[in-house]
Amino acid sequence: MKKTFLKVALATLVAFNMPTASHAQSILNSIKDAAASAVGSAASSSGNSTVSAIGGVLSKVLGTSTVSQSSLVGTWTYSEPCLVAESKNILSNVAVTAAAEKAQKSLKDALTKAGITSGKLTLTFNKDNTVKATVGTKTVSGTYAVSGSDLTITFTTIKKTVKMNCKLSSGNLQLAMNATKLLTFVNAVAAKASAASSSLGAVSSVLKNVDGLYVGLQFSK
Repeated sequence: MKKTFLKVALATLVAFNMPTASHAQSILNSIKDAAASAVGSAASSSGNSTVSAIGGVLSKVLGTSTVSQSSLVGTWTYSEPCLVAESKNILSNVAVTAAAEKAQKSLKDALTKAGITSGKLTLTFNKDNTVKATVGTKTVSGTYAVSGSDLTITFTTIKKTVKMNCKLSSGNLQLAMNATKLLTFVNAVAAKASAASSSLGAVSSVLKNVDGLYVGLQFSK
Protein backbone atom coordinates (compact mmCIF):
# COMPACT_ATOMS: atom_id res chain seq x y z
CA MET A 1 0.00 0.00 0.00
CA LYS A 2 2.86 2.38 0.91
CA LYS A 3 4.55 1.60 -2.43
CA THR A 4 1.34 2.46 -4.25
CA PHE A 5 1.05 5.94 -2.75
CA LEU A 6 4.81 6.45 -3.20
CA LYS A 7 4.23 6.06 -6.95
CA VAL A 8 1.46 8.68 -6.81
CA ALA A 9 3.60 11.08 -4.76
CA LEU A 10 6.53 10.64 -7.17
CA ALA A 11 4.30 11.41 -10.15
CA THR A 12 3.16 14.58 -8.39
CA LEU A 13 6.70 15.70 -7.59
CA VAL A 14 7.91 15.23 -11.14
CA ALA A 15 4.91 16.98 -12.64
CA PHE A 16 4.90 20.06 -10.44
CA ASN A 17 8.62 20.66 -10.91
CA MET A 18 8.15 21.12 -14.66
CA PRO A 19 8.09 24.91 -15.13
CA THR A 20 6.72 25.27 -18.65
CA ALA A 21 3.07 26.41 -18.64
CA SER A 22 2.42 24.86 -22.05
CA HIS A 23 2.84 21.43 -20.49
CA ALA A 24 0.01 22.01 -17.97
CA GLN A 25 -2.60 19.80 -19.61
CA SER A 26 -0.23 16.93 -20.30
CA ILE A 27 1.00 17.17 -16.71
CA LEU A 28 -2.52 16.88 -15.38
CA ASN A 29 -3.22 13.91 -17.64
CA SER A 30 -0.01 12.21 -16.53
CA ILE A 31 -0.86 12.74 -12.87
CA LYS A 32 -4.37 11.40 -13.34
CA ASP A 33 -3.17 8.33 -15.27
CA ALA A 34 -0.40 7.55 -12.78
CA ALA A 35 -2.69 7.97 -9.80
CA ALA A 36 -5.54 5.98 -11.30
CA SER A 37 -3.15 3.17 -12.25
CA ALA A 38 -1.61 3.05 -8.78
CA VAL A 39 -4.97 3.20 -7.02
CA GLY A 40 -6.46 0.57 -9.31
CA SER A 41 -3.56 -1.76 -8.57
CA ALA A 42 -3.95 -1.27 -4.84
CA ALA A 43 -7.70 -1.80 -4.96
CA SER A 44 -7.38 -5.08 -6.83
CA SER A 45 -4.85 -6.42 -4.37
CA SER A 46 -6.27 -5.13 -1.09
CA GLY A 47 -9.99 -4.67 -1.63
CA ASN A 48 -9.78 -1.74 0.81
CA SER A 49 -12.95 0.37 0.70
CA THR A 50 -11.02 3.60 1.22
CA VAL A 51 -8.83 2.82 -1.76
CA SER A 52 -11.97 2.18 -3.80
CA ALA A 53 -13.25 5.60 -2.74
CA ILE A 54 -10.02 7.18 -3.99
CA GLY A 55 -10.49 5.48 -7.35
CA GLY A 56 -14.05 6.80 -7.54
CA VAL A 57 -12.94 10.35 -6.95
CA LEU A 58 -10.05 10.17 -9.37
CA SER A 59 -12.12 8.73 -12.19
CA LYS A 60 -14.30 11.86 -12.56
CA VAL A 61 -12.99 15.36 -13.17
CA LEU A 62 -14.63 18.64 -14.07
CA GLY A 63 -15.09 19.43 -17.73
CA THR A 64 -12.93 22.12 -19.29
CA SER A 65 -13.91 21.82 -22.95
CA THR A 66 -16.53 24.09 -24.48
CA VAL A 67 -19.91 22.41 -24.80
CA SER A 68 -22.09 23.52 -27.71
CA GLN A 69 -25.82 24.01 -27.41
CA SER A 70 -26.43 21.67 -30.34
CA SER A 71 -24.53 18.81 -28.69
CA LEU A 72 -26.91 18.91 -25.74
CA VAL A 73 -30.10 18.72 -27.79
CA GLY A 74 -32.02 15.52 -27.12
CA THR A 75 -33.19 13.47 -24.15
CA TRP A 76 -30.68 12.35 -21.55
CA THR A 77 -31.43 9.65 -18.97
CA TYR A 78 -29.86 9.64 -15.52
CA SER A 79 -27.64 6.64 -14.76
CA GLU A 80 -25.74 7.22 -11.50
CA PRO A 81 -24.34 9.77 -9.04
CA CYS A 82 -20.62 10.46 -8.71
CA LEU A 83 -18.07 12.64 -6.99
CA VAL A 84 -16.15 14.97 -9.26
CA ALA A 85 -12.75 16.56 -8.58
CA GLU A 86 -11.15 19.67 -10.01
CA SER A 87 -8.28 18.61 -12.26
CA LYS A 88 -5.72 20.60 -10.32
CA ASN A 89 -6.72 18.92 -7.08
CA ILE A 90 -6.86 15.31 -8.25
CA LEU A 91 -4.15 14.15 -5.86
CA SER A 92 -4.74 16.58 -3.01
CA ASN A 93 -8.18 15.03 -2.62
CA VAL A 94 -6.60 11.68 -1.80
CA ALA A 95 -6.10 13.06 1.70
CA VAL A 96 -9.84 13.37 2.17
CA THR A 97 -10.95 9.97 0.93
CA ALA A 98 -12.71 9.20 4.20
CA ALA A 99 -14.93 12.25 3.58
CA ALA A 100 -15.37 11.22 -0.04
CA GLU A 101 -16.53 7.76 0.95
CA LYS A 102 -19.14 9.19 3.35
CA ALA A 103 -20.30 11.70 0.75
CA GLN A 104 -20.71 8.99 -1.89
CA LYS A 105 -23.01 6.96 0.33
CA SER A 106 -25.04 9.99 1.47
CA LEU A 107 -25.38 11.20 -2.11
CA LYS A 108 -26.77 7.90 -3.37
CA ASP A 109 -29.12 7.64 -0.38
CA ALA A 110 -30.38 11.19 -0.89
CA LEU A 111 -31.11 10.76 -4.58
CA THR A 112 -32.83 7.42 -4.00
CA LYS A 113 -35.08 8.96 -1.34
CA ALA A 114 -35.98 11.71 -3.78
CA GLY A 115 -36.97 9.12 -6.38
CA ILE A 116 -33.92 9.78 -8.54
CA THR A 117 -32.55 6.37 -9.47
CA SER A 118 -31.16 4.96 -12.70
CA GLY A 119 -33.60 5.57 -15.54
CA LYS A 120 -36.03 7.61 -13.42
CA LEU A 121 -34.82 11.12 -14.27
CA THR A 122 -34.68 12.52 -17.80
CA LEU A 123 -33.54 15.89 -19.09
CA THR A 124 -34.72 16.96 -22.53
CA PHE A 125 -32.86 19.88 -24.14
CA ASN A 126 -34.55 21.48 -27.14
CA LYS A 127 -33.11 23.55 -29.98
CA ASP A 128 -34.98 26.66 -28.79
CA ASN A 129 -33.09 26.59 -25.45
CA THR A 130 -36.00 25.20 -23.50
CA VAL A 131 -35.50 22.24 -21.20
CA LYS A 132 -37.78 19.73 -19.49
CA ALA A 133 -36.94 17.59 -16.47
CA THR A 134 -39.04 14.56 -15.57
CA VAL A 135 -38.84 12.43 -12.43
CA GLY A 136 -41.59 9.85 -12.22
CA THR A 137 -44.88 11.66 -12.73
CA LYS A 138 -43.44 15.13 -12.04
CA THR A 139 -42.31 17.33 -14.94
CA VAL A 140 -40.85 20.82 -14.72
CA SER A 141 -39.81 23.03 -17.60
CA GLY A 142 -37.52 25.98 -18.10
CA THR A 143 -34.69 27.38 -20.19
CA TYR A 144 -30.99 26.66 -20.44
CA ALA A 145 -27.83 28.43 -21.57
CA VAL A 146 -24.32 27.15 -22.21
CA SER A 147 -21.14 29.19 -21.81
CA GLY A 148 -17.88 27.30 -22.18
CA SER A 149 -18.24 24.30 -19.89
CA ASP A 150 -20.89 25.97 -17.73
CA LEU A 151 -24.55 25.04 -18.03
CA THR A 152 -27.24 27.19 -16.44
CA ILE A 153 -30.76 25.84 -16.10
CA THR A 154 -33.60 28.12 -15.03
CA PHE A 155 -36.75 26.28 -14.03
CA THR A 156 -39.26 28.98 -14.92
CA THR A 157 -42.31 27.34 -13.36
CA ILE A 158 -40.74 27.39 -9.89
CA LYS A 159 -38.24 30.23 -10.38
CA LYS A 160 -35.12 28.24 -9.50
CA THR A 161 -31.76 28.63 -11.28
CA VAL A 162 -28.91 26.15 -11.07
CA LYS A 163 -25.46 26.70 -12.58
CA MET A 164 -23.30 23.62 -13.01
CA ASN A 165 -20.24 22.25 -14.79
CA CYS A 166 -21.07 20.33 -17.94
CA LYS A 167 -18.92 17.63 -19.54
CA LEU A 168 -19.66 15.54 -22.61
CA SER A 169 -17.69 12.39 -23.32
CA SER A 170 -18.47 9.41 -25.56
CA GLY A 171 -22.22 9.89 -25.47
CA ASN A 172 -22.30 10.55 -21.74
CA LEU A 173 -23.26 13.76 -19.97
CA GLN A 174 -21.78 14.67 -16.59
CA LEU A 175 -23.29 17.52 -14.57
CA ALA A 176 -21.32 18.59 -11.50
CA MET A 177 -22.08 21.18 -8.83
CA ASN A 178 -21.57 21.87 -5.15
CA ALA A 179 -23.90 20.20 -2.68
CA THR A 180 -25.96 23.36 -2.15
CA LYS A 181 -26.68 23.61 -5.88
CA LEU A 182 -27.60 19.94 -5.98
CA LEU A 183 -30.13 20.55 -3.21
CA THR A 184 -31.67 23.31 -5.32
CA PHE A 185 -31.74 21.02 -8.36
CA VAL A 186 -33.38 18.15 -6.48
CA ASN A 187 -35.94 20.48 -4.91
CA ALA A 188 -36.78 21.73 -8.40
CA VAL A 189 -37.24 18.40 -10.16
CA ALA A 190 -38.19 15.76 -7.58
CA ALA A 191 -41.63 15.20 -6.10
CA LYS A 192 -40.07 13.54 -3.04
CA ALA A 193 -37.38 16.18 -2.46
CA SER A 194 -38.27 16.70 1.20
CA ALA A 195 -37.50 13.05 1.96
CA ALA A 196 -33.95 13.60 0.73
CA SER A 197 -33.20 16.84 2.58
CA SER A 198 -31.42 15.28 5.57
CA SER A 199 -29.20 13.09 3.39
CA LEU A 200 -28.37 16.01 1.10
CA GLY A 201 -27.57 18.02 4.21
CA ALA A 202 -25.15 15.27 5.20
CA VAL A 203 -23.45 15.52 1.80
CA SER A 204 -23.13 19.29 2.19
CA SER A 205 -21.75 18.91 5.70
CA VAL A 206 -19.13 16.38 4.63
CA LEU A 207 -17.94 18.40 1.65
CA LYS A 208 -18.16 21.96 2.97
CA ASN A 209 -14.53 21.98 4.08
CA VAL A 210 -13.20 19.98 1.14
CA ASP A 211 -11.78 22.15 -1.64
CA GLY A 212 -12.28 21.09 -5.23
CA LEU A 213 -14.71 18.22 -4.71
CA TYR A 214 -18.21 18.32 -6.21
CA VAL A 215 -21.25 16.11 -6.55
CA GLY A 216 -22.22 14.93 -9.98
CA LEU A 217 -25.00 13.31 -11.96
CA GLN A 218 -24.26 11.13 -14.98
CA PHE A 219 -26.60 10.77 -17.94
CA SER A 220 -26.59 8.90 -21.22
CA LYS A 221 -28.66 9.12 -24.42
